[in-house]
Amino acid sequence: MKIRTRRFEGRCAKHKTYNPAVDGREAIRGSCPRCALLAEIWETSLRLNSLIRKFNPNHDDLQRPPQPENPPDPRQMNLLDG
Repeated sequence: MKIRTRRFEGRCAKHKTYNPAVDGREAIRGSCPRCALLAEIWETSLRLNSLIRKFNPNHDDLQRPPQPENPPDPRQMNLLDG
C-alpha cells in the first residue's frame, strides 16, 4: 500500500506567516477558514504518522530508502588517478 508520496506546501492567502506546526490553532486570526483547514491538514498528518507507527513500530519514515549504488563505468577516465 502506498500512502505518503505527496508533499503539501500550502499557505493562507491572507495570513502568509501562519504555520500550524509552529503556531497551532490558537494563532488563527478571525476564525479564518483557510487557516483552519491548514491546521486540520497538519493534525491529520500527525494522526496518520502515529497510526503508521502503531501498526509497525519499526517503520522509520524519516530515513530515505537506500538508493542502489551504480559502480563507476570502467570506460570513464578518473582524473584523480595519476
